[in-house]
Amino acid sequence: MVTPHRRAVVTGMPTSCDSCPSQGTAAESVRSGLTAPDRAGNNRAVEVRELSPDDAAWVADLMEQRRQDYVRFSPVFWRPAKNVTALHARFLRSQITSDASVSLRTEHGFIIAQRRTAEGTVDDFAMDRDGTWNEDGAVLLLAASERLAAAGALTQVRVVTAHADEPKASMLASLSLHVAEQWWVQELVPAAPPGSPGAVNGTGFSGFVGPAPPVYDPGGPVLQADRLAADADIAAIEREAAELGCVLAVIPAAPGSALSNCLRERDWSVASDWYLGWPEAFPCPLG
Repeated sequence: MVTPHRRAVVTGMPTSCDSCPSQGTAAESVRSGLTAPDRAGNNRAVEVRELSPDDAAWVADLMEQRRQDYVRFSPVFWRPAKNVTALHARFLRSQITSDASVSLRTEHGFIIAQRRTAEGTVDDFAMDRDGTWNEDGAVLLLAASERLAAAGALTQVRVVTAHADEPKASMLASLSLHVAEQWWVQELVPAAPPGSPGAVNGTGFSGFVGPAPPVYDPGGPVLQADRLAADADIAAIEREAAELGCVLAVIPAAPGSALSNCLRERDWSVASDWYLGWPEAFPCPLG
């Protein structure tokens, strides 16, 4: 249980912002008092602290829970591998202790943000059943962004989410991030046995064919396209990917682009959205 109307304790973060409005979105509530509105509309304290290596098993369990939730959205792209939680915990422990990471938690969720050149990247970010994105999620992203900015010049933060994860997407939008890229997917029936993983160059496209990350099991190799010609034939890409033994093809596209419209016409679907920007509560330190 947490007590409403108390100030959140967020180590290393400012506790007020005189120029910020005192009411409104979750972002504004966090900005003004480092609290977040709960389901009843009351502001509750959200304490943020560093993740420790001892938290790795808990973090891995939350990520397994997230995979089980996401598989409903895109059954091949998000299909979880079996019996990988312990393996994932070892990997997450290395991320938590890495100097290149900002790793934080609340009572109900966690975030691991990676520093990559002038950009922060967030992939591992999850809530338990009692947490919400507008409460713990918003506070965690704001706290991680502040830590990233303090460690060096950053211009933006990139956060991935399942396209159908509406509560998480709503939180990201409330913090002034926008969808910069979407990963479109098409399930395939392999037309040949899979070959060795590696870079591929096909008709009007290039990319990489190989296994999914170890925590996922789509059932075979995946084509991850990284370049498409302006006149690329999507049907031809599907055929060539199937001939390479792929069970899934992934093509990134900007929202509303001609490519995304073409993919939609070919009955591709969006599996994940990549949000980009600087969380509203902490204006970009370089601008």
